[in-house]
Amino acid sequence: MSTLKWDEAVVVVTGGGSGIGRSIAISTARRGARVVVSDIEEEYAAKVAEEIRDSGGTAIAVQTDVGDYQSVVALADRAYQEYGRVDVLCNNAGVTMRPFRAIWDASLADFEWMMRINYFGVIHGLLAFLPRMRAQQGHKHIVNTSSFATLDEVPGHGMYTASKAAVDGISDVLRAELADHGDDFGVTILYPGAVKTRIATSERLRAEADRSEVRQVKAYPYPWEPKPHNQPIEPDSVGEMVVHAIEHNLPYCLTHPAPVEGLKARVDNWTRGYVPASPSS
Repeated sequence: MSTLKWDEAVVVVTGGGSGIGRSIAISTARRGARVVVSDIEEEYAAKVAEEIRDSGGTAIAVQTDVGDYQSVVALADRAYQEYGRVDVLCNNAGVTMRPFRAIWDASLADFEWMMRINYFGVIHGLLAFLPRMRAQQGHKHIVNTSSFATLDEVPGHGMYTASKAAVDGISDVLRAELADHGDDFGVTILYPGAVKTRIATSERLRAEADRSEVRQVKAYPYPWEPKPHNQPIEPDSVGEMVVHAIEHNLPYCLTHPAPVEGLKARVDNWTRGYVPASPSS
């Protein structure tokens, strides 16, 4: 596998207008990459692109709704028209809902919106970019943003967890398929723990009638626990973590220590879940 050359690379970041996406855009630009900053809120994407240019870097902003496949195709078209290649694709845009709610207190529209952005947003990115990226020479890399919610159960956050678990599954299989075909690709799953971003206010992007505050959704009394991944960090540090993961071709990038004891308990439960069938008499 070859090494990514940052000063020749083009990086596309969805959800790049703030938070983790902005941090990834800034960190890759610092290394000389040309960056396509994509966000559904165009003014935020434009500010980040301007920030990069003001620091001597190269960037453009593109308004994109990752839940709309044609919008993501238009993003890919623009990136290739502008720079002729894409070396790193960060499918980072995501949403959540407040308050937390029991699965039975969520509406079908809640589930559909969460999956459309968090999961199908990633699928749209893969389908729009992968064929062209695979045709390029040199090393390429995909970063798909998941969540610590898939590593440690969060009662009241089932919809979000399900959407991010789907990202985990597609990413691990994608990595294996690219390797099977001899493609020079890395695939990293980014697992943010508590990061100080605007994701908790995601419902500003929904139609007013669908917003939880308007519908007076019943809140789930989530028992907050002082676990390491529940300790908030600033988003500015995450971009450097992602750069490290790309440079070392890591399959996983965590913003906080892994919940090892909980993961071990899962493995134990999986192990105990297999009982060989008794031979027929």
